[in-house]
Order: sequence, then C-alpha cells, then structure tokens
Amino acid sequence: MKAYITKIIDISEERINKISLLIDSDKKTKIEKYHNKKDKIRSLIGDILIRNIIIKELNIQNNYITFDKNKYGKPYLLKYPKFNFNISHSEEYVACAVDDEPIGIDIEKIKIIKYEEVAGRFFTEDELNYILREDLEDDKQSKFYEIWTLKESFIKCCGKGLSIPLKSFSINIDKYKNISVNDKQNKYKLKSFNIDEDYKMAVCSNNQITKEIITIDTTSLINNCLTWTL
Repeated sequence: MKAYITKIIDISEERINKISLLIDSDKKTKIEKYHNKKDKIRSLIGDILIRNIIIKELNIQNNYITFDKNKYGKPYLLKYPKFNFNISHSEEYVACAVDDEPIGIDIEKIKIIKYEEVAGRFFTEDELNYILREDLEDDKQSKFYEIWTLKESFIKCCGKGLSIPLKSFSINIDKYKNISVNDKQNKYKLKSFNIDEDYKMAVCSNNQITKEIITIDTTSLINNCLTWTL
C-alpha cells in the first residue's frame, strides 16, 4: 500500500474551471455547488491526485478512468477490483491511500473543541479514558484526534460509512503504541501519523501499513494534469 499527501494552494477560478474539464461531470457538478472556494480546491485536488496515481500505477489514460460508488457511497475504480483507494482532506491538506485490499484514510486538523462532550457521544469508555489520562489539555486534544482519525479510517476501510456506529467498536492503543480494533474479524491493521504539529492522520488496511508518506507538490500536480485529456 502507499499513502500520499499534498498541501493545497490557491487556484484562480479560471484554472479551477479549466481543471474541472478533466474530471467526470458528476464530480464537476458537485464541486460547482460549493460556495467556499477552499472546499472547491480541496475536492478538486483530491480528484486529480487519485487520477494522477491511477495514471502512473495502472498506465491508464485519464479519459479511460471511470469511478463508481458502492451502496454506502464509497467510490471505487470501475473494472479494477484489485485497486482500492480512499481520499481525505482537512483544511490545508489532501491525503490519499491506495492498496490492493480495502483501505481507509482520514486526516484532521487539531482544533480546540469540547472533546470530552464529543467523545462521550461517539467514543467507547476505554477510548475516553485513554484521552482523559493525559494531564495537559493540548495532549488530551491530540489524543482525541488520534482516536477520531483511527475510528474514521476503520469505518472508511470497511466501506460501509456511518452504518457502522462509532460506539460499536473500540480502538485500543497499548503502552507500546500498538494499535488494534476490537472487530470480530480481527483482520485490520491501523497506524497513526503526525502531519506537522497541527494535523493527525490515520490509515487502516488489511495489509501492512507503510511508514512512509509520499509528499506530492501541488503545483507540479496541477501542471501535470493540464496535459491530460478527458
């Protein structure tokens, strides 16, 4: 499996419209409905990032790339069942993971929130205790986002969305930082990453998870995609 990350940049409306011509019409329509420009850019960068990966990994021309969604809304590459991917974005970053098995990735910016209230609603008692055993508020916030991204990556890997209640499973992190989930099948591997000092990211897969995150330069990504056809 491979994991990628790119930091978004500002893009002119003219260039957004030009790049949008290189993606499928459904995604283009969805992007056009965003009122916030950064939301448009994040969604667009996520789409051209996975297209760039597919072109390089599978040697498929952009105009032959076709996506579909399962009944829970998780996208997949049509006619390539061994190519699995997942995309996540938050504020300044877009992240993507690919694998030959189901894969899930989640990235979140660490913000000051009422973490205890949110954790009380969506986390198990063990997960909440893992957060609250920290002394410093900053550490508690960090632990909250560590658990949150791990839970999200697990749900996304399963491909069933929020039909899996967040409290129906528990993320376990032992004193050696080994991470597991109490899923009945017991086949999932999880890994947590610190991206800068303000972001947490997590990946879940059936395979061994890479320690290396591949950084993609967004300007180069955009310039490259403008050579594609659709």
